[in-house]
Amino acid sequence: MTLSNTATAFTAAWAGLAVFQHGMAVSGLNGIQAPLSCGLAGGASNDDLPTWLDWLRPCVPMTPTEFGFAVSVFTLGGLVSSLASRAVIHSYGVVGALRLSALFVLFGSALLALANSVPQMSAARTLVGLGCGISTTTVPLVLASVAPSHIRRSVGLLNQLFIVAGVLLGQALSFPLGYRYLWRFVPAVSVAIAVVQLLGSLFVHVPEDELAVSPEAEPLLATAIRPANLSFTELIRSKEPRIQRAFYVVLVTQFCQQITGISAVMYFSTRIMTPVFPGNAKVVALAIVMWKLPITASPAVLIERIGAKPLLIVPTFVMALASLVLAIGINQSAGALAIAGIMVFVTAFSVGLGPVVWVVIGDIVPPHARAAASSIGLAVNWSTNFVIGVSFLPLQACLSGGQPSGEGNVFYVFAVTCALAALWIRRAYASFEAISE
Repeated sequence: MTLSNTATAFTAAWAGLAVFQHGMAVSGLNGIQAPLSCGLAGGASNDDLPTWLDWLRPCVPMTPTEFGFAVSVFTLGGLVSSLASRAVIHSYGVVGALRLSALFVLFGSALLALANSVPQMSAARTLVGLGCGISTTTVPLVLASVAPSHIRRSVGLLNQLFIVAGVLLGQALSFPLGYRYLWRFVPAVSVAIAVVQLLGSLFVHVPEDELAVSPEAEPLLATAIRPANLSFTELIRSKEPRIQRAFYVVLVTQFCQQITGISAVMYFSTRIMTPVFPGNAKVVALAIVMWKLPITASPAVLIERIGAKPLLIVPTFVMALASLVLAIGINQSAGALAIAGIMVFVTAFSVGLGPVVWVVIGDIVPPHARAAASSIGLAVNWSTNFVIGVSFLPLQACLSGGQPSGEGNVFYVFAVTCALAALWIRRAYASFEAISE
């Protein structure tokens, strides 16, 4: 079934809202950490609230470790639901799956907007993560099924653009809403978007028989609705050299994507830049995302011209150098160095590990092993994302020794992990290519 241009655009925009919500979940708490966690005065007073809302606290007292956990725990929800998404899609179809995603985000965001304690916030973020995990695996299927054939290889790019646009809005909302009480309207925006998603689902039609025909969709877990020729156990126990080594490359690239520290940068960029720009850290964080948006479009051309392997290795080495520059810039309060370091760091990730790890699955994993390899790789990615996110702020505090001049020390660690990641990816690819020749 072929959709009209209007119906295609409407369906793509509707599906894109689901991963747009994912982007908002990544950055939504970044710029409001201080007023949310009682680190900043100002804004509305209790007297300004309607009587029936006077039970709401102006903020939720929490330590940096508790804040880091509340931010990162959404990845655990994402891990669970992304692995269960194949069953969800099989039972409800892609439209039903995205409705369920919207419901999780709606209830999670509503709970977050009304939360008065760390456990409530953590539960809310977990619900949001459940919704985001479903959208991560489902939206590429929808985009691939409605996109014209000549642009289907760009589906992954469109998916990433929606995510980055969500990150941009989540960060931008911290300017008008970054005050006590008012920070609660940031998740309220996600509630409103979720309502739009649910209403929009009544007017979309996705041709289910055309799902996952895009070669670009397979690396983005489009294979999640196809019967896997190999189960998880069969993949892990496989003795076929090509499958073994291709699976190893998938695990290495997915793990390395997160140990570079990119999640910490996107979750806590405002906090990271505060020692250097105490009054303008949110502006710098917003500029980082604005810079990332156009850069996200470049891998579509680079992958075709250069190939996946160089884009995984060279930009990761560049990230290691950028981490060194960022560490020095923060420790010496050198604004130009800090901005240069973080901008190059984000740029290198956006043209390398960010999009290319998904291309790897379709390029080197045999078709009958892709679904299982995709799912296990995603589990590694989400799990590592959680560990990095939850440990970043405590690690930064520990390595700084309580001194502002040491808050950049954590990026020396990431410089090492980025360099090791590049070497590990190179070695994994060499092992795979040795049996492919």
